[in-house]
Amino acid sequence: MYPSGKVLFIIPLGDIVPYLGTINIIILAVLLAVLALPILSNTDVYVEIDHRRPRIKAKIVSPREDKIKAALALVSTLAATGVVATGDVFNFTLFLSLLGISNMGLIGTTVEDEFALECAFNYGLMCLIASLPLFGGAALILASTGTLSVHELMKMPKGAGSWTLTYGKALLTAGVIGEAGVGPFYAVKVDSFRRIWGRYAFVIHLTTLLTFSRYLELLAALP
Repeated sequence: MYPSGKVLFIIPLGDIVPYLGTINIIILAVLLAVLALPILSNTDVYVEIDHRRPRIKAKIVSPREDKIKAALALVSTLAATGVVATGDVFNFTLFLSLLGISNMGLIGTTVEDEFALECAFNYGLMCLIASLPLFGGAALILASTGTLSVHELMKMPKGAGSWTLTYGKALLTAGVIGEAGVGPFYAVKVDSFRRIWGRYAFVIHLTTLLTFSRYLELLAALP
């Protein structure tokens, strides 16, 4: 039995075998619902709060900016879908990195807002630093077990890979926490939400949390 429950759908692609279990299919359904939110909603005006000078003002959303953000929200959701469905640890790290890049773009494409660029820079810096332990952890898992396939890793007995695998899991966990902005890294995302429209902030917040939930399932599959 997989940590995600009974496997409902599987795509054999050589060593890389994407699959969806009982829990994963629920996460995927929520992700698709999140994608529908910015596409179906058509907000032309949103409220902007200036925290440096205490004032609230309405800002008109330009159609061009809205299309760019909708496209980036699509990429973000597709990357999160890849994180949820992949059956390979390396692909998991790649899709998670793509998720961070697209979310950084969502924050930084706010027109005529220098603070939004500063928030995107801080968010991108956090993802850049987190990518080091993220890919380093995947490399150590490969070195200690000889495979990155979740299906093969589940067949290994507990304790396989000795201390190298334990260290790799610790690095991978640190990288995922940084990329998803969970825990202390959430402080970087708070400022970002002040410069992005509510529906897209919801996309960033929920996709990263759901992908972190997927990582917990992947961590349980490791020996």
